[in-house]
Amino acid sequence: MIVITIDTMRADALGSDTPFLASWARRGVRFLRARTPIPLTLPAHASLLTGLLPPGHGLRDNTAPPLPAASRRGFTLLAEEFAQAGYATAAFVASNVLDRRYGLDAGFSRYEGPPSPTGGEPRFAEIHAPEQADRALRWLAARPKEKPFFLWVHFFDPHDDYRQFDGDDRRPATAAATDSARELYAGEVRRVDAALERLLAGIDPARTVVLVAADHGESLGEHGEATHGHLCYGCTMDIPLLLAGPGVPATLEDARACSLVDVAPTLRRLCSLPERGGDGQDLLSPDVPRVIPGESLYAHRLYGWAQVSAVFDGERSLVDAGPRLEVFDLRRDPQEREALRRTAGDPGEERLERALDAYRARRGEGGAGGDVENPTPYGSLRRPDEGFLPPVRNRALRDVVTGLADLPALYRLRAGVATREREAVREAMGAVEELARADAGNPALPLELGRALLLLEEPALAARALERAWDLGYVAPDLLRLRIAAHLRASDPEGARRCLAGARGLVPAAILEELERLLG
Repeated sequence: MIVITIDTMRADALGSDTPFLASWARRGVRFLRARTPIPLTLPAHASLLTGLLPPGHGLRDNTAPPLPAASRRGFTLLAEEFAQAGYATAAFVASNVLDRRYGLDAGFSRYEGPPSPTGGEPRFAEIHAPEQADRALRWLAARPKEKPFFLWVHFFDPHDDYRQFDGDDRRPATAAATDSARELYAGEVRRVDAALERLLAGIDPARTVVLVAADHGESLGEHGEATHGHLCYGCTMDIPLLLAGPGVPATLEDARACSLVDVAPTLRRLCSLPERGGDGQDLLSPDVPRVIPGESLYAHRLYGWAQVSAVFDGERSLVDAGPRLEVFDLRRDPQEREALRRTAGDPGEERLERALDAYRARRGEGGAGGDVENPTPYGSLRRPDEGFLPPVRNRALRDVVTGLADLPALYRLRAGVATREREAVREAMGAVEELARADAGNPALPLELGRALLLLEEPALAARALERAWDLGYVAPDLLRLRIAAHLRASDPEGARRCLAGARGLVPAAILEELERLLG
């Protein structure tokens, strides 16, 4: 059994840019209307490996707390089930977004990835597709031949930043200096396709079940989003999903709506593992038409904007972004460019609305807060995970599509601080200060202003901005350390002690003790 996940691969990327995968798809079933439950790497993979939607497994963000140990959770992961059934298990993940600290390594006797993130500034580490294929091939060659195996190989190349692809005799090259982001992205997809051609060259689909899926897609500028994570339109929610192997019909295209949560029950049946409860259905069993839910709480946790959720039945999608509620006819408008005029009493719309209400009413494992002691490639600064907000409260928050248009100013300021270019910081600060006045509930804006003011040797003003970020919900050790540093640089030790006193019960005691020693 081989599970291959390709990070950030759009559903429409499967085609001319993937000559190998396009041919491989004819060996089994290609699911034409597959979706992810969440456009973020860590929680999407948790859904694939558990068969649970995000409220069920509790990972709602790439900075989520790790899954509990097996004895403290009410569900299993696929690798645990395969290991119990006597399979050799191994996983090769290509990004530290899937670091073993998050708990997805449960059941794998071997779980390899890039170096774990340490503290401080966010740091991504990645293993590129050719090396990923090599590592998996070495394991396959050395594995015990008397045992069946469960292998997961994750590729990260299509995730931004997009690198140049040098091309081969089947796939054109890209040029970093001249190609657009969309063209460079396509080159990254080609790189993975070439690696998969080597990886699967010796795999007999008559004897080995192979599943290929993406965790989510990529916006590439559609709906005003450069990459993914903030919105729940099809460009980030639609995914390629292919299945081949014994017990799988060949050369079939399945147009039913389905989800990543359907992978786990499908693989259990194909490999004769016991059935378990969950949110998914066997992809190969006949079923009634379904409504597939999805979510992103990312923009709310990061910027205080509205939460986004969506439902999809294969023909229409409903996207709820707080003040923006849209229904799209995917048969006429697959890119979701023009929302339908809402029709009172329309049974199709009412079915979607009921499904969305039912999904948002779920509680499960969500709302557990942040794992503030655990550095991640995305940093640790987020508002707490509140689960789903009441619709009335969510509608009052800022529209994410509108908010995304303001992010370039924030990114310019952040980049100037990271490179310590003071003139660039000064040029960007005015626009961010204006945004902070207009978007007063956004903690990211005073945070970045505080960092910029520290660089510009204005510690008293920096302390004031950082206090604002804390008050708006960024309660985390990283910010507490920044606040204390700003007060000390402003010759205000009493202010630093007030910060420490106000953080009791909000950050781990060990960190408070460390900072108390620093203050003497």
